[in-house]
Amino acid sequence: MSRNSEWSTAQSRDYRRVALPHNGYREGVPGVEVGSIVVYERQAWRVLEIREKPEDLWPADFEQAWQSKFARWVEHEAARAAGEVTSWGAPLDAWSEPVRARWYYRPVNVVLQQVDKPKSKPRHLLAPVSCEWQVLPEHYVVCRVCSELPPCRHAETEATVDREMEKADRLMSIPRGACLGCGEAITSRMKATRFPGPNLWRPDWGTDSAVFHARLQEECSNAVWRYETQWKEQGLNVLNPTLSGGSKPEPNEGDQVT
Repeated sequence: MSRNSEWSTAQSRDYRRVALPHNGYREGVPGVEVGSIVVYERQAWRVLEIREKPEDLWPADFEQAWQSKFARWVEHEAARAAGEVTSWGAPLDAWSEPVRARWYYRPVNVVLQQVDKPKSKPRHLLAPVSCEWQVLPEHYVVCRVCSELPPCRHAETEATVDREMEKADRLMSIPRGACLGCGEAITSRMKATRFPGPNLWRPDWGTDSAVFHARLQEECSNAVWRYETQWKEQGLNVLNPTLSGGSKPEPNEGDQVT
């Protein structure tokens, strides 16, 4: 639905706010109208209705947000009237009094119906007037198997599995005792960072065997950071207090690998 949502379809880069005044955009900018096709829950939906929520029926969270905004204006204007100045000594600028009917976060009701199910029950949604909706053209693509807009959940799951398999294959190809980041050997002249406890990436190596080059090379340093994060999530920093405290384990003489 929104540009800030975790998922969106790659079929459109067209994001719009509802075609109502004072939605946070310039007047005259094209907006979502009745008849538009928008994305919601990975499906294509036709907009059946858009209407303002009466002010006396605003939900509690919208009303509370509005009261907080108005209170900030009152506080600011009181400070300005008292002669307070900014941190750099300039007089406070006057703020225009906020108006509920022009507030960009005021709630609107949006009624949707799935495009490919014209007889289905409409969905009634409540959203801020400034919410951005991904808009689709009349001709769009859906997955043949699940009817979701691509990338569908099945395609994402398959891609995730493929990535994890590639990662596992790469880790399994690293020789015992080599850096789990770059896969290269760690010589006696190199410093290394070793994590005590079970090896989270190569359990077959045994305990105290997770080792990385202690250098700034991205492939190695990023791997150390990712491993340390998992290491702490497993509570292994508590079991090994000498390396706990939130800082990256420092290499020492015992960490030199031959």
